Amino acid sequence: MRLKVAAFLVLAVGFWLPQVQAGVNVGSTRVIYQGKEKEANLALANSGDDGVPYLVQSWVSPFDNRDDSADEFIITPPLFRLDANSQNILRIIATNTQNLPADQESLFLLNVKAIPAMSDEQRNQNVLQIALKTTIKLFYRPASLKGSLIDAVEKLQWRVADGKLSVHNPSGFNVVVSELLINNIASQDVPEVIKPGSTVTTHTSLNNSDTLVLSYINEYGSTVKAAPVPPH
Repeated sequence: MRLKVAAFLVLAVGFWLPQVQAGVNVGSTRVIYQGKEKEANLALANSGDDGVPYLVQSWVSPFDNRDDSADEFIITPPLFRLDANSQNILRIIATNTQNLPADQESLFLLNVKAIPAMSDEQRNQNVLQIALKTTIKLFYRPASLKGSLIDAVEKLQWRVADGKLSVHNPSGFNVVVSELLINNIASQDVPEVIKPGSTVTTHTSLNNSDTLVLSYINEYGSTVKAAPVPPH
């Protein structure tokens, strides 16, 4: 009997999950909060493919502590109903950013959790509901920060340290890595983000004669391939 119940739950998930995925769409893969602005916005839409409303909850968390809630921002509305074929705008408002660095970006995560409503028919069935959470990066860019992300990528310092690949980011911008090719071979040992002022030493063996090609994610969520560079 237990096996039958488990099989039914898996079956219910299989039918229900695509509907949930088709429900609430987030309008961007990242948000850049310009420090000189009073707020940043993110559009949400219920595609209506499954014909049900969703309860949407949103909050900001630190990038390095995803289970926590960040005190630096509030989102309004934090909790609301999003009907089928409707849209809404999340307003991200900085409330406690005075202690964030003024010479570099700070990286956070913006979380959007969507819980589908049950139809009258489903209320009388053993249907397993699944709440899906979408998480995107939130960059707080202080007004006093100079330069650009393109400049930051060009200024990355690739080095050979004890035969291993090392990279230093002297800029104030977060560089989000899509792919790193070493002699046309994708490296599996690079961080997701090369943070401002940080130095990352990997376990990847490297020679001064090797060629590096970095692909990074720009402000619009597009992948950009940088010019090839040699390590120093």
